[in-house]
Amino acid sequence: MRLGLDVEVIDLSARPDEAASVDGIIFTGGGDIAPERFGKADEAARCEGIKPQRDDHELRVCDVARRRALPILGICRGEQLLNVAFGGTLITDIPTARDHVKQDGQDARHAISTIAGSTVAQLAAGDRAEVNSSHHQAVDRLAEPFVVTARANDGTIEAFEWADPHGKPFLLAVQWHPERMNQSEPLAGPIFELFLNAVAGSLSHA
Repeated sequence: MRLGLDVEVIDLSARPDEAASVDGIIFTGGGDIAPERFGKADEAARCEGIKPQRDDHELRVCDVARRRALPILGICRGEQLLNVAFGGTLITDIPTARDHVKQDGQDARHAISTIAGSTVAQLAAGDRAEVNSSHHQAVDRLAEPFVVTARANDGTIEAFEWADPHGKPFLLAVQWHPERMNQSEPLAGPIFELFLNAVAGSLSHA
């Protein structure tokens, strides 16, 4: 990407105090979020790779981002974390959803349907697109501030954004991994370009 922007990437897991000074935040993929965070503590045995300290840290970072009205991009676990942070719940275990398992160690590819007028529909230039997938949890009840903007064929929520974006910073959450797709694909590189331009735009209006 050549956007003419001066970008510094800061790993907030290693430098947590810098959450107070960054200009935008990407919540990335990873292991499951502990189910007690969304009212399903009895389903903990069905989870994989829970790291309570990471949950604590990222939920605190999300609080900072909300207070500072920062642009946010959520990817896979990051999508799920945003939903939990804003009061939503997750499906703890979706191993039977064929579109959502890894095949031979690679991300499975599958179709999604986008919602007209949404960010992902505009990027995809239509109501259908193809993305990758590699996750064990998924959004169940969507948090109240958000609206679904893409679904997989099995109904799994694949993307969401603000239901009412007026007066709010950029926020996009996607279940797929755009960083692991060909960056020329409409729902890969352009997502990062959109996020970075939103960060630059928020700075110009600061």
